[in-house]
Amino acid sequence: MNAVHLKGLRKAYGDRTVLCLDELALPQGEFFVLLGPSGSGKTTLLRIVAGLVRPDAGSVQLGGVDATRLAPHNRGIGFVFQGLALWPHMTVRGNVALGLRRLVPDAAERRARIGDAARELGIEPMLDRKPAQLSGGERQRVALARALVRQPALLLLDEPFSDLDARLRRVTARLVRDLHDRHGMTTLLITHDRTDAHLLADRIGVMRAGRLVACGPPDELHRAPGSAFAAEFLTDAALLTGMATDQTVETVLGPLPLASPARGAIRVAVRPDEIRIGEGPARGRVVACEFAGGRWRCRIAVGSEQAELLALHDSPLQPGEEVALTPPASAREVLSAEDDA
Repeated sequence: MNAVHLKGLRKAYGDRTVLCLDELALPQGEFFVLLGPSGSGKTTLLRIVAGLVRPDAGSVQLGGVDATRLAPHNRGIGFVFQGLALWPHMTVRGNVALGLRRLVPDAAERRARIGDAARELGIEPMLDRKPAQLSGGERQRVALARALVRQPALLLLDEPFSDLDARLRRVTARLVRDLHDRHGMTTLLITHDRTDAHLLADRIGVMRAGRLVACGPPDELHRAPGSAFAAEFLTDAALLTGMATDQTVETVLGPLPLASPARGAIRVAVRPDEIRIGEGPARGRVVACEFAGGRWRCRIAVGSEQAELLALHDSPLQPGEEVALTPPASAREVLSAEDDA
């Protein structure tokens, strides 16, 4: 049985359609990350699953039950909002316990749940403090504890790491994945950060303009995103247009072998890690070069149309410098030459 099954979801505000999702199913226990730029419909989808927004059409099934019109508190979910939504006048204990009385009438059980969540998330010494007395990471843990005390079958996370610095972001992301694995719940997280998605997800869904344009395990999407937008968004790939004849496509990098036959105008995605600088038959001109933590990311113009691609190098290169390029051994991602919007 699927933990979440969404079918035919549509949502519009006036004449602007913000969500148009045909179908998405999340198996029990999956960690699913919905990835996409701002305005792509991620938050609308999450809030529909939570019951905070009612769709114009379509259905939401949770654990095999039609929850489309169920109130949020009857859906068996835990929700961590982007802004955390902690009440400043309440203590940590009060924030964690918020709404728990309706779910757990017995006071002793409520105290036990709060204590267990506080110990698991390392906030036990902070239970009598106010949110203003906590760091950003500690407030994040309080919001997670408030979601976990409900013992949800489904945990929803809305951009949960957006206000954290890089180190704390990684630490908190690992904590969230550990909590997911220990509790055996299903998790749906939305983000615009592909690093978070690759680190956490069993599967990634890529959204654009309210539609799901790619979906699959992170490694599979990295190798074959199946969508021009997903290729660029997930991997910084350059999309090169060329004419294909059976097993070869002619591009500005020269002829590239195709993994599967094609004919006519197509696009192939070329990732930065697939190109070697300093040798090879192709030529390009360095447009810019920036340090990227261990290697240099070089933006290189190639061909008469000055198509640009990214490549990695061990040392900096000067803008305007002419370089030799070794193209990929094959063009594995074959994409339509038409826009996939």
